[in-house]
Amino acid sequence: MKILFLGDVVAKSGREAVIRNIQSLKAEYDADFVIVNGENAAHGKGITVSIYNRLVSAGADIVTLGNHAFSKKEIIANIDLCPRLVRPLNLSPTDIGSGVSVIERAGKKIAVVSVLCEAFMCPVEESPISAVEKILGKLNADLVIVDLHGESTGEKIIFARYFADRLSAVIGTHTHVQTADERILNGCAFISDVGMCGAYDSVLGRDVEEMIAHTIEKKPTRYVPASGPAIICGCLIETDDETNRAVKITRIQKTPSTLV
Repeated sequence: MKILFLGDVVAKSGREAVIRNIQSLKAEYDADFVIVNGENAAHGKGITVSIYNRLVSAGADIVTLGNHAFSKKEIIANIDLCPRLVRPLNLSPTDIGSGVSVIERAGKKIAVVSVLCEAFMCPVEESPISAVEKILGKLNADLVIVDLHGESTGEKIIFARYFADRLSAVIGTHTHVQTADERILNGCAFISDVGMCGAYDSVLGRDVEEMIAHTIEKKPTRYVPASGPAIICGCLIETDDETNRAVKITRIQKTPSTLV
């Protein structure tokens, strides 16, 4: 089984690049299943039903979210219209949407879980360890992929080490900066952060000049997503069809010159 995971989609530049290129990436990597983190897809914060539908129509099997899951009020009222949208298990309010989705593909039941880290993040309902422990025994799945959304690489590594024997993959998201620590831990694929799909000439997908004015010159500014050609970052997880354990993880980074 080959699973393509694309990192945080940021604003128009990122989402249009993903929508245009997802099928060619799927073909290039011979992927059976595609997961896209869409938590920043709507103007850099949150997601809408329309954007969710476009990502799914383009080829995403599951769209995961993060700490900005409920930034757009529309999604709170209409999340039931998005059956393949997975919000973090431990993000309040916990009674809206689902933190896990199971889809059957190529004879395998694939569970995708979203959960938030604690360090340097917004307050969560419970620790990611506790939240995932509670659902693991209830899942009827061959593969369990966790989108671990957080700032701290150390916290992500601890989580992956703790669950390595029970999960197929732990893929870090949120920082928008791809790390070079991909590895297999006892049959569990891991990377601290898979990176972003957003404007290449930017500060984490945000306009460079606006960020300089805001952080260095201390000027009051509004959040401005960067425009221009995008980079696409992600990874390919490969599992053994007999054991359902991960055997390989490959970082993917496509710069604007290599994209449509």
